[in-house]
Amino acid sequence: MPSFHYSGINRYGERLRGVIEGKNIADAENKLKSSRVDILSIKQKSAGLTLFRSKKITRKEIITITFQFEQLMRAGVPLMEILVDLRDSFDNHATKEMLSSIYQSMEGGEGFGTALEGYKSVFGEVYISLVKVGEQTGQLESVLADLGEMLKWEDEMIAKAKKVMIYPAIVGTVVIAVVVLMMLFVVPQLLSFIGEMGGEIGWATKSLIATSNFVQAYILHLLIMPFILFAVLKAWLKRSVAFRMAFDRFIFKVKVIGPILYQLKIARLSSALAIMYKSGVSFTDAMKMAASVVGNAHIEASINTAVRLVQEGEPIHKAFEQASVFPTLGVRMLKVGERSGKMDEALLNVSYFYDREAKESIEKIEPAIEPLLTIVMAVIVGWVMIAVLGPVYDTMTQVDF
Repeated sequence: MPSFHYSGINRYGERLRGVIEGKNIADAENKLKSSRVDILSIKQKSAGLTLFRSKKITRKEIITITFQFEQLMRAGVPLMEILVDLRDSFDNHATKEMLSSIYQSMEGGEGFGTALEGYKSVFGEVYISLVKVGEQTGQLESVLADLGEMLKWEDEMIAKAKKVMIYPAIVGTVVIAVVVLMMLFVVPQLLSFIGEMGGEIGWATKSLIATSNFVQAYILHLLIMPFILFAVLKAWLKRSVAFRMAFDRFIFKVKVIGPILYQLKIARLSSALAIMYKSGVSFTDAMKMAASVVGNAHIEASINTAVRLVQEGEPIHKAFEQASVFPTLGVRMLKVGERSGKMDEALLNVSYFYDREAKESIEKIEPAIEPLLTIVMAVIVGWVMIAVLGPVYDTMTQVDF
């Protein structure tokens, strides 16, 4: 939807400047008029300006906004004043625009949750639904406090998952880059020296020559191919539901990393379900919304199966067991929560348990990664040394002194 820069005067006589979205300029003007803003000027925002000034709204900014909303509302500050204060406190132009748009929507008579719907990609369906529930029940401050804690915890979990995957990827990339540079520049010079010496060439030297020739002949293909494969994989995941399902299932089976990612997904799902259930959302509706939070097609399909089973009359823990949403231990915790009537506490316990399991696994893996990659590098360097020094040694032994 196009954006429009405007300036005007509100019903209190205050001068306003901001950005508003609309289907066209007439739609934008109608929105401003419904918010009782007398328009002084309005023009469409240029695409080039957006390219340079707009930045992505970060997760940390959403966490900050949520916590500040909760704290200021508890202090008795009106919601509209909070929006103005927050808008002026951020440097990110995209965040300022978002808060201005929410303010305008609310000034036009919309509720807070409805105003957030224009930024569903930023806040997410669960966040917006819970805000609406908080408005209806008069517990918006409590809901925002729970949402802030959930977002903060999710941010920590994402950081953990990245830590597991990014560090080996970076170090592995460095190792591969070193090997490629050796094959392109160092090894050819060493091999030309060996060729001048003559003598018999062993298996290590032959394999090194073959590897060096292959890298030099196909270096462009080797550099471009990973990007092509990534682009193809990304496009296929978007277009094929069956492939995305199979890929997401396969991710969990990858040794070492797969189980950790699965534990983090289960922890995130449990936390989201607990907060929604505590806020008064029905369990089936909470499950449907939580399916979108997980970000894994395989688990999402399992949740949808569990929803259908619950709607058919199955107990929640049985539905989760049959649909393989939770592991056995998680199902047992859920069973206790269902029988005791403390489902939110049971879900938080599931979240805590699998979060702790993931943390412990990460702590075990991290110290082992560096020595393992060092060994790999040592093997490669050893192979090059044997390939180079072997013929030199053979030649030296044949010389009569």
